[in-house]
Parts: sequence; C-alpha cells; structure tokens
Amino acid sequence: MSAESDDRLAQQLRALRREYLVDSTQRVDELRRLHARLAAGERAALPELRQAFHRLAGSGGSYGFPSVSTRSREGERLASRLAGADTAVAPEDLEALRASVDGVAHAFAEALSALSAESLG
Repeated sequence: MSAESDDRLAQQLRALRREYLVDSTQRVDELRRLHARLAAGERAALPELRQAFHRLAGSGGSYGFPSVSTRSREGERLASRLAGADTAVAPEDLEALRASVDGVAHAFAEALSALSAESLG
C-alpha cells in the first residue's frame, strides 16, 4: 500500500467513526426511552434495554471506542441479571441502570471530543 492509499483509508475510517458518533444521540435516547418504560413498570422493556446495551457494547469496540463498549457491557450485564429474576425491578437497580445509561452517554461525549481534537490536530 502506498502512503496515499493509507491516508485515504485513514480518512475513510475517521469519517465512519465520526458518523457513528454523530448518531450516538439517537442511541442514547433509545436507552433513555427504554429505561423510562422500565421505570414506569413496563418490565418487558428490560430485555430490549439489555439488547440495546449489547449492540452498543459490540459496535463501540468495532468502531474503536472501548469506553463505549465497556460502559455498555456493564449495563448489559446488569440488565441480564435483572431479566433473570422474577421479581420487580428495585429502585436501586433502576438507579444503577440509569447510571449505566449516563455512563454510555458520557463515553460517547468523550469519544466525540477526542475525535474532534484529533481532527483539529
């Protein structure tokens, strides 16, 4: 590969990563909506929330954002544990899930900031 083709590939990868991050608002909004449904007593939202965390855990790593992946995996594990129980979701578990959603949002914000700084530098 030539230096020129390496540069083009790097530019394409940065564009894909940027596009992924631009769409992060919708991804976090989905987590927040699912959490709100769960907090309103709709237990059926729990497996959907687990799946949303799962998708982000995989895609975050694939796009080179390990913090997004790590935070999402934490939420996925918690949601999986809660989904396996046949009891109502306790307030402290709802709070822990909300903290997981906030952690994912923060990881996305940090990644976007780092990518923006990388583009400027």
